[in-house]
Amino acid sequence: MTPETKGYIENWMEKISGIKGNNLGNLFEKFSTFYTLHNRLYNDSFRVLRENRKLLKPRYSDFEKATLCIIQFNSAENIIKTLAENDNLPDIDAIADLIENDIFHINLADGIAQKNADIELMNNLRSDVLEVKAKAILSAIYNVRANMLHGEKHFEEYQRMLLEPLIRITQTIVNLEIENLK
Repeated sequence: MTPETKGYIENWMEKISGIKGNNLGNLFEKFSTFYTLHNRLYNDSFRVLRENRKLLKPRYSDFEKATLCIIQFNSAENIIKTLAENDNLPDIDAIADLIENDIFHINLADGIAQKNADIELMNNLRSDVLEVKAKAILSAIYNVRANMLHGEKHFEEYQRMLLEPLIRITQTIVNLEIENLK
């Protein structure tokens, strides 16, 4: 891990610890802050894979860095094991249930729900195949962040049902990334 990344982690962890309260605005801020840190870490993981000549192809989209490279760097088995150890499996189930019950659409194209993609995501979140499940989790994190960044900006109390489990999952992934980048 580079000294710059260490400083970055310290700075963003301090920001996260400063987010107090459980109102919806704080939840959005906490998820966004964790995601900013996650973004730095998955790009660092990509850098390490590239430096060690372990990339599986010459070019990666940001989505692929946030999903495939994280899995390659940390292993799907380790990701799922760490999520289980941190009691995040019910959080994953909760997100799948939100999709199944048509409460949230995670996959959007120009603001339009992509029902088939959401059904696939839901099934993949419930998969027993570790690589499939890990990619689905990372994909959900990535797509929710994209929706928050590019979508309508309003708070609705029901969004808490998605944000709370997603924050816990993202926190676990961030901690795993930090540990494996040391």
